Amino acid sequence: MKRVSFGWHEAGLEAGHVVCLVTPNCVQAPAAFLAAIAASAVVTLSNPLYTPDELKRHFTDSKSKWIVVHPLCLPGVQAAIKDLDEIKGVYVLGSSAVNGVEPLVGLSQDQPESWQYHGVSGDSVVHLPYSSGTTGLPKGVELTSSNWLAVLSTIGRKEYLDVSSDDTGLGILPIFHAFGMAMYLTALSHGMTMVTLPRFIPDVFLKAIQTYKVTLAPLVPPLALFMAKHDLVTKFDLTSITNIICGAASLSGDVQALLSKRLSGVRVRQGYGLTETTLATFSSETDLPGAVGTVTAHCEAKIVDMKTGDSVGPGIDGEICIRGPLIMKGYLNNEEATANIIDNAGWLHTGDIGHYDENGIFFIVDRIKELVKYKGFQVAPAELEGLLVTNENVADAAVVGIKDEEAGELPKAFVVPKPGKTINPEELVNWVHDRVAPHKRLRGGVEVIESVPRSPAGKILRRKLREQANA
Repeated sequence: MKRVSFGWHEAGLEAGHVVCLVTPNCVQAPAAFLAAIAASAVVTLSNPLYTPDELKRHFTDSKSKWIVVHPLCLPGVQAAIKDLDEIKGVYVLGSSAVNGVEPLVGLSQDQPESWQYHGVSGDSVVHLPYSSGTTGLPKGVELTSSNWLAVLSTIGRKEYLDVSSDDTGLGILPIFHAFGMAMYLTALSHGMTMVTLPRFIPDVFLKAIQTYKVTLAPLVPPLALFMAKHDLVTKFDLTSITNIICGAASLSGDVQALLSKRLSGVRVRQGYGLTETTLATFSSETDLPGAVGTVTAHCEAKIVDMKTGDSVGPGIDGEICIRGPLIMKGYLNNEEATANIIDNAGWLHTGDIGHYDENGIFFIVDRIKELVKYKGFQVAPAELEGLLVTNENVADAAVVGIKDEEAGELPKAFVVPKPGKTINPEELVNWVHDRVAPHKRLRGGVEVIESVPRSPAGKILRRKLREQANA
């Protein structure tokens, strides 16, 4: 890594230059990430499945000057940069040149013994992940050296990931997502072995856990749902798993309970955080369904009334606000958006609804913008989705509000049937009817679909479903 860092210096990389990594999960990616930071660069990562147009937009918005690319992604990158004169160089991961593009490890073969890392200050931006874009176009999130040091100083604790050099983690979460990158940095800082998977293939995923005796499985809700309900899971020995932590999106208490029941003896917990908070700002020693735990070290949290902005007490729903050293520096080149999410007192307003109990344990209800407003009542889609997936015929579900002149919005469910099962929409509406309060009933109906649209981090893309429902 030191040699590559020196090579960046020799190639002309200057402090603050942005290096973009375009790669699926692979063992070389974390080293490339750290080598660029050691050379005083800012590193952004792009989804390897992006089209050339999407890559071009990412390169342009992030002001990338250098690109490090996995060979499989090289054609898309080359198509994207045809008209981008600001790109200074492209390098491939691996040990050999590909289509005339030199490997990153070949940057320098003669690093002098006396050369030292440049180093970065605590408030220097080192990482530029992008927000998920579930409520608009993705925005660059400026994370500093101090942000990541705060994460790595606490992440191994019992109430957080609870890892040591005796553990084996599963690298299934995309490394371009902050949660995925955090797993690799945690492994490096705590001596944990990581099993890297470039993408989710059900039997490969399960076989990797069985073969390499994975103890820590970081998941997102779709993976947790798969492990809780799919018949294939029962065909593999997963008894090595001792710890499951779910993040990136809210995991319903119902799914958490199903997973705990199937994998008896495994701690199934969830954390809570945003890209804008570097990683989880709540962590849990408890496997209480639906709980995200207590606020982590270094951070403060409060719940505020969504109308008045005043703090509220235990058991009262409101917006979750967070303050502390995990909070991003700001959005890249977007002062207005930064001011809209971080107030003058340094509190980041998450846009998520939740509450805490008398013991200071926090629970997530849903996103403010995703609530369905039925005749003045607020309906949390996540609650209905958690109920729907407990039905024996339902593999996955998403709930949105559809416009209604009289009621404002009506809850509507989009459901995916389990393999070999069929869903009768009317019967499922009635099934929900008997299990929820009147304002939560699926008055907008049920529609059967092939798959629920999700972001790479597992968040439901409700905008697409709303457009489909309201078309």
